Amino acid sequence: MPDRSAEARIAEYLEFARRRPELFGPADAAVKILLDPADIRRVEEDTAAKLRRRGLPESGAEIGIVTHDPYLWFLRDAVEFPDGDRRPHTRAINRQGNGAAALPVLDGRIVLTRQFRHAVRRWSLEVPRGALEEGETPAQAAAAEVEEEIGGNVGELIELGFMNGSTNLYANGAHLFFARLNGVGAPQISEAITSVEQVTVAEFERMVLASEITDSFTIGTFAHARLRGLI
Repeated sequence: MPDRSAEARIAEYLEFARRRPELFGPADAAVKILLDPADIRRVEEDTAAKLRRRGLPESGAEIGIVTHDPYLWFLRDAVEFPDGDRRPHTRAINRQGNGAAALPVLDGRIVLTRQFRHAVRRWSLEVPRGALEEGETPAQAAAAEVEEEIGGNVGELIELGFMNGSTNLYANGAHLFFARLNGVGAPQISEAITSVEQVTVAEFERMVLASEITDSFTIGTFAHARLRGLI
């Protein structure tokens, strides 16, 4: 007899897919998401057996909404690859969608935050970035993050492009901007930003090569600005 809790979990997941079809396409996707309950249960059973043989928790086979976090959807989908192999695949989706990041420059020097990042448990040199609030445009979000994180007075904001995060897991990315500043202020301590640091272009490049700057959006905004001749 089917597990009633499994039925409820899959029903919740399928209802989510019905309400958010844009997260389950496109029609020509090379990795297809299986939405037939029978297909999902077969993937779960096959995966549970593999996990059991490896001595791993069988809960890792469960398809559905793994977490009910106020900021993220963490999904485990049953998918079919081009060779016909069917297995679970996880992904994280920001409930607020994409974010915005800006490379701030003051008098020719790049302005960075020194911020402690919980996920990697280390200090990081980064450009200001954050999620888009409801009704906010990417440009408005970028300018707001510059003001909040470094007390930046934006004189000019130039759109650079878009960059994804870790595409094997994370569904979202950030709109990138170049921000020419009139001045900077205090760091946003509430976000674990302890200092605002200014470096030359040459110093920035050396720090990237030395892996002292490792944040992808920071390097991405710099690359876009450099290729456009803005710095």
